[in-house]
Amino acid sequence: MNIKDYNNEIQTLNSELMLARSSMSGSYIGICNRLVRAAKRLDDNNLVGYAYYYLADAYYLLSTNYRKFNQNLLKAIEYLQAEGDKEHLARCYNLLGIDSLNHGNSEMALDFFMRGIKYCEDLPDSAIPGFMEFNIGHIYYTCDDMKSALSYVRSAYKHIRRNRRESLYYRNILFCHLMQIGCYIKLGKRDSVLKCLESIRKLSQSPNFNEEIMGSIPVLDTKMRACHFLGDKEGFDKCFNALNEMIRNNNFSLDDMEDVFNTARFYLSIGMVEDAIRIARYTEGSLGDINISNIRLNHARLRCEIYQMTNDNKARQAALEDFFRYTQEFEKEKMESYKFFARMREKLARIEKENNMLQKKAQTDELTGLGNRYGLNQFADHAFEKAYGRGRHLAVELLDVDNFKAFNDTYGHQVGDLCLKHIAGAIKQLCDSRSGIHGFRYGGDEFVIIYENMKDDRILECARGLREKVADIPDEIKKYIGDKKVSISQGIRNSVPQETSKLWDYMYAADNALYDVKKSKKGEIALLHSAVISESSLAEATYAIVD
Repeated sequence: MNIKDYNNEIQTLNSELMLARSSMSGSYIGICNRLVRAAKRLDDNNLVGYAYYYLADAYYLLSTNYRKFNQNLLKAIEYLQAEGDKEHLARCYNLLGIDSLNHGNSEMALDFFMRGIKYCEDLPDSAIPGFMEFNIGHIYYTCDDMKSALSYVRSAYKHIRRNRRESLYYRNILFCHLMQIGCYIKLGKRDSVLKCLESIRKLSQSPNFNEEIMGSIPVLDTKMRACHFLGDKEGFDKCFNALNEMIRNNNFSLDDMEDVFNTARFYLSIGMVEDAIRIARYTEGSLGDINISNIRLNHARLRCEIYQMTNDNKARQAALEDFFRYTQEFEKEKMESYKFFARMREKLARIEKENNMLQKKAQTDELTGLGNRYGLNQFADHAFEKAYGRGRHLAVELLDVDNFKAFNDTYGHQVGDLCLKHIAGAIKQLCDSRSGIHGFRYGGDEFVIIYENMKDDRILECARGLREKVADIPDEIKKYIGDKKVSISQGIRNSVPQETSKLWDYMYAADNALYDVKKSKKGEIALLHSAVISESSLAEATYAIVD
């Protein structure tokens, strides 16, 4: 989906939305609601799904209303699934994974992230896999597997850098650096920590960088740890004071709560027990507004750790009682959230299956079972892009049945259809014999075959084999036509695509080659490398003549 294809109202709303998102503005939710209403007025389901996704994103980033978050996300997925918008479907699964992590379902989260990455397989230049790889890296980080975490965050960084137009581009790059710093601190790699800090400094000097994010909880916490690791007392004190000011004023989002708890644990690890106690007290008042037992459980666990260290038995006893109560709530909530996500996944799998069947039907020729012209166009766009990007050969063959009109007139359309099915079956066998060969019915008695990454001799070998298979008439047709023969003529163009090459360019050359075969001797194969038939190209053409 391309927003530039829409009218000025939609483009303006989208610009406002992206600006509000990048600055985490409180207007983000309202703008998304306006876009949903505008999309429904246009009766554009893809745009509706797009708007619902960002509305769910807004509730996640700016609100604790998880009911509305889940409702809008489910609506987004249903619309986007039906429209086949893989890019925003992947974004939806990323949000589902994050929500699962917040509810303590790491296994479910990992499943959602992997499903989201799968949707990106046909989006080679997308930055979206980076979001999910970052989150998978975070799971490994919390499991204290620093090497796996680093592997995922490095891959995430490469993906995210592909799209600077992403509204949260600088934030996402920054967070990749922050996670790497956390890993390098635990691995004791001082030089690597310094390099990451320098990268953050350079990033913050970019013209479009939002300076406010440098004062956020995750940034201050990571920089404070880095300063402690490097022995930079002045830098440590600066981050420590700013961080404590934010926590004391409850100036942080729900998404930052776990970071705040981990800040307290860091204080405990370096002997700053009183500061850890203050964090536990500051955050206790926020728990009543948070309807996520996993966060309340983590807070009780933090208090248990603190009072175990301070030998405050009374406070520790109260923390243990809360821990027990929240554990029961967490297990119950975890089971409910698991059921919810399982039902959602089952429903989405059913929708996906139905949509895949409809899409396959829309791309399949009813008579022969091969891909139709629409399916050819869909496949060819990706095939040409892949061949050009990798510098590999791509061949397009156009073939038709010799004297098919006379065949139909003589034996009738029913026998003609049997003949077409026979040829389609031969093409299917050829496609099944080797990966990289794909067959389509172009229309009437014309068929198209695409060969990926194959040289001339192998293509001609396949084309000859197809010709022989077609000539081997089954008894089902012989009973109508007797000893009459069925032959095909084949025109092929094979070359490495240029940046501007399209299916039409190759089809034009293959059609000209086919015309030359028809004009000289039917049943032959002509393979060319150039786009246009000329005396020189004909002289260079490779022919496979009927024996």
